Amino acid sequence: MTTYTIVTGATGGIGGAICRRIVARGGSVIATCRNRERGEALADELRQAATDGADVKCELLRLDDPDSICDFARRINGLHIISLINNAGVMCRHYSLTAQGLEQTMAVNYFGTILLTRLIAPRIEQGGSVVFTTSITRRLHRLTESILTPTENNFSQLGTYGRSKLALTHYAMHLSSQWQGRLRVNCADPGVVNSGMITMHRWFDPLANLLFRPFISTPLRGAESALQACHSPLSGMIFHHTHSHPIADELRPDATHHRLIAQTEKWLQQY
Repeated sequence: MTTYTIVTGATGGIGGAICRRIVARGGSVIATCRNRERGEALADELRQAATDGADVKCELLRLDDPDSICDFARRINGLHIISLINNAGVMCRHYSLTAQGLEQTMAVNYFGTILLTRLIAPRIEQGGSVVFTTSITRRLHRLTESILTPTENNFSQLGTYGRSKLALTHYAMHLSSQWQGRLRVNCADPGVVNSGMITMHRWFDPLANLLFRPFISTPLRGAESALQACHSPLSGMIFHHTHSHPIADELRPDATHHRLIAQTEKWLQQY
C-alpha cells in the first residue's frame, strides 16, 4: 500500500527541497502547486530521482480559494495519507481581498491552510503527522482580537505576514491538544531562507541580494526543520534546524487564544 505525504507550495524553494528529500528516502509525495507547468516540471524531476518505488503526484491547489481546497480534498479521496506538510505561504506586498472578503495573506497562510488541514486530517493514518510552517516574525507580535481581519490602514507586508504566522502557531497548539494520541501536530520554523519569499519588491532588494542572501540558510537547510517536525515522535513542538521546544513555552491558551479558536471554528462551519 502506497502512503503519501502532501506538501503544499511544492514548487517553492523549501517545498521543492522537502519533496526531493522525501522521494530520495523512498517516500511518495503529493506535490501541490498553483502553476501546472512548474508543478509538472518538478514532478518529472522527482519521478526521475524517486527510489524504492516511490510515487509522485502533482495537484493544483489555491489556498486562497476554498472551492479549490475542497476540490483538491475530493480528488485525493481514497489515497492513503501519512503526513501533511503545510509549507505554502505568501507575504503580499499590497493589501487586497479574496473573493470571500479575506485579506490575501491571512487567506493563504491561515484560513486556507487550516481548512485544508481540517479536510485532510480525517484521512491521515493513525499516528501520522501535520506540520505547520511558522516564522520567527511571529515573535514580533502579540495575539489580538482583530488579528485575523487586518484592514488597509493597519496592513503591512512583513507585519501582516508575522501576525498570520502567530495565529497559525496558536491554532497548531490547539490541534496538538485536540488530536493528542491520534495525530502528531508540530510547527517548523525554517529561519530566514534564501528563497523568493524574502524578496520584498522594494528599492533595497538588489542591495539585500548582494549583502544578505549569501549568509542565510539554503532551502535544503530550511526543509530540514519541516522534515524533523514531520518525523518526530513528539507533538506540540516547534522545530528550528537542530533545536526544538514546546509551543507552550512561548504561547499561552488565554482568553484571546480561545476566542481566536472559536472565530476560526465558526468560519470553518461553512465548509
